[in-house]
Amino acid sequence: MQQLVNAIIRFRNGLVYVLLISLSIFLLQQSSSYHRSLIANAGLYFGTQLNSIVYSLSSYVSLKKTNELLIEENQILLDQLLSEKKLPSDTLSYSTVRLQVIRNSFINSYNYITLRGGKNIGVEKEMGLVTSKGIVGVVQFVENRYSQAISILNKDLQINAKLKNSNHFGSLTWSGDDPTKMDLIDVPKTAILNLGDTIQTGGMSTIFPPGIPIGMISDFIDDQSLSFYDIEVSLFQDMTNLGSVFAIDHPIKEEVKSIQQSTNE
Repeated sequence: MQQLVNAIIRFRNGLVYVLLISLSIFLLQQSSSYHRSLIANAGLYFGTQLNSIVYSLSSYVSLKKTNELLIEENQILLDQLLSEKKLPSDTLSYSTVRLQVIRNSFINSYNYITLRGGKNIGVEKEMGLVTSKGIVGVVQFVENRYSQAISILNKDLQINAKLKNSNHFGSLTWSGDDPTKMDLIDVPKTAILNLGDTIQTGGMSTIFPPGIPIGMISDFIDDQSLSFYDIEVSLFQDMTNLGSVFAIDHPIKEEVKSIQQSTNE
């Protein structure tokens, strides 16, 4: 109470000034219809401006929550999509782990993605990274709370991919130039190609399930002296704009790897 009294004494001149101004405006409003209308219009204007500012601040504060809900919805939709890709010999489905991108390079020949989230939430090496739009990379190193992935924009990485409209497969690579495009090589000339055809993951590894969208054919070269096409693929996912991504967990990858290793030996 004493602090309140001290504050009133300290700012008494300002308080008296505000009180007198308020009283003057009140008396002026009561004595003249013109001034009453003028003050009402001014109050309406400043009230509208204040409401606009409050709405903008409220929208900004709620934007993060809105984005969070959208990301959660994307993960639900992605999990639903993956649940339709159950392994032929098993009832187990793929699942996802959400990660936050904290660093993403895309201007080098060998690009990497640093992520918040690691062993503490179940991230493991060789998990494929995707968004709701397409693939983005493969987890390479994992620590307790952070991990690093090799980006699909890395000349060392090759992804098994296929034409959506047929069972013709090839290898998806990056030339190191345009971060919006990749090359699909080793697709035989027996395949029928059209501009705009969708390219998706082939599923011939434990990294990505089959049928994850990658991009569409934007150009291809039909060299009669070669037995394979050289296909340019425009990526669905903007690799220069990554926020949250999802690591895909293959339910029986160790068993698949064991079989593959035994076959190779």
